[in-house]
Amino acid sequence: MLLQLSDVDISYNDNVIVKGVNLELDSGERLSIVGESGSGKTTVIRAILGVLPRAGKVTNGKIIYDGKNILEFTPKEWKKVRGKEISMIFQDSGNMMNPVQKIGDQFIEYITTQEDTDKKSAYEKAVKMLSLTNLPNPENVMNSYTFELSGGMRQRVGIAMAITFEPKLLLADEPTSALDVTTQAQIVKELMKITKSSMIIVTHNIGVAAALGDKLMVMQGGKVVEYGKTTEVIENPKAEYTKTLLSAVPEIGGKRYA
Repeated sequence: MLLQLSDVDISYNDNVIVKGVNLELDSGERLSIVGESGSGKTTVIRAILGVLPRAGKVTNGKIIYDGKNILEFTPKEWKKVRGKEISMIFQDSGNMMNPVQKIGDQFIEYITTQEDTDKKSAYEKAVKMLSLTNLPNPENVMNSYTFELSGGMRQRVGIAMAITFEPKLLLADEPTSALDVTTQAQIVKELMKITKSSMIIVTHNIGVAAALGDKLMVMQGGKVVEYGKTTEVIENPKAEYTKTLLSAVPEIGGKRYA
């Protein structure tokens, strides 16, 4: 078992926002978390990475990663894990980067901060990672600023950085929501192809959730209303909210696209 959450409550300013989350994830397994805005999806994965906002904290339960309770990690332990073993793709990776610093400078700094290597080797590694995400002319991307790239290109840069060290666990926070449908499909396929990491994908799109996840968790109002193998949840939903989400998925020729 790579990751286990047991009865996890998360509070902001002493108000419980997420209540009683339980989940398990094996090595190489993928979990999709779906739900409306404000349902607690992003809060859960931020808690797993230990990056809740200052007002937020886990107030009950355990988060066990690789046999250790991350709620007891020291800053030194987090430095070893965050970025290398547990990494995250953000909703709009461009917003997480410095707009006045070139992509290459940021990527090289990220690599040299995480491992003992020189800038030349870091540059070569960065170019290789950008190539894996099907970015054309990765050397040109390295020499670009974020505002010179399209949304899809920025997101590919974010993915490349997140998977640089082949993390055991990859957290993806709405990784395609800011993109057009065609680009969403491309990036979903690329994610499936280029990483063997265990993954937790947060999305409001149940079609994307079904395509990416071996397991599916549905959240509403800070609580888990459905959890299980994706095929079982899709074919036999028990919660009314899950049924509502599925009813919104289009059917073409009798085939449901979720």
